[in-house]
Amino acid sequence: MSWFPPGSSVWLAAGFAALMALGREASASPRTPIQDAGAAGNRWALLVAGISGDPELKEGYFKQIMELRGILEGPYGFPHDHVLVLFEEPERDPARVQFRSTRGDLHKACDQIAARASPADLLFVVLMGHGSFDKGGYKLNLVGPDPSGEEIAAALYSIPAGRHVVVNTTSASGGSMQALAHEKSIVITATKSGNEKNQTHMGEFLIEALRDGNADADKNGRVSVLEAFVYAARKVEDYYSQDGALQTEHAILDDDGDGQGRSDPSPANGEGFLARTTYIDSGALRAGLAALSPEEKTLTAEARVLEKQIEELKYAKAAMAQEEYEKKLEELLLRLAEVNAKLRKK
Repeated sequence: MSWFPPGSSVWLAAGFAALMALGREASASPRTPIQDAGAAGNRWALLVAGISGDPELKEGYFKQIMELRGILEGPYGFPHDHVLVLFEEPERDPARVQFRSTRGDLHKACDQIAARASPADLLFVVLMGHGSFDKGGYKLNLVGPDPSGEEIAAALYSIPAGRHVVVNTTSASGGSMQALAHEKSIVITATKSGNEKNQTHMGEFLIEALRDGNADADKNGRVSVLEAFVYAARKVEDYYSQDGALQTEHAILDDDGDGQGRSDPSPANGEGFLARTTYIDSGALRAGLAALSPEEKTLTAEARVLEKQIEELKYAKAAMAQEEYEKKLEELLLRLAEVNAKLRKK
């Protein structure tokens, strides 16, 4: 939800336009309140680049994973020792690549985070490289034996973080969705099934979404997981259409734990509830937050709570009478407008 511009007439037009738009959305079931995991706790990242099988691809994966690490340690504020990287040649940069991309080292990395993480924390996982899929299910291609989707899930969810954000950008990654889906977790795969087995481009556009401000659709100074997903998926479509090629990857997202990822998450299909208000950053990316006065920080926090309550209401709509829904939505929009008006005067 964007902050509304000042001026009552402008707000009324924007507010009730939003009311009408939201009123047309449906949801599958009411949800529990959104918890902003990672906002108060620590944030961890596990970045895995599997075996490349090609010198050019190896160079590309190394460049991507190092750029992603730089983004997380830089503007996103992750401590250096909270970002664990697996690459097939860790000797390439021992200071920033702690593990070889093997099955055993994947478990070691997860064990290290699990020993330090808590339920207040957020874990951000990105898998790059090649995946395979057959009647035995999905496997991530690493140096040596390849772990299955179920084995990866068991390792990741042994980490007691309150929110897991797992992005599998490998080929055939859609085949891992059922295994990786988990309660209170957001799972994104570059493909819609295990049968899309060509090289993917989701990873590079995900990095672009986190790096640039263009993915910030609601202009609140931050990029939510949903905004990053939508941006990267759109850029993938553009990539294929500009080349006039058949699109061989279709990203999907699941955040209700049912393993049925959607390419168009919304209240209408019940997906996107967590992803809309989950952020990888600590909150400091909101424009000018560090320079705000204590009162402005309080108002900003209040605005964020109201934005979340509006999202919760949208997903609870199916269980409410239309009149009750519109009344509660109008109340929240009015309160949000009042808070934003106060912020505008500061």
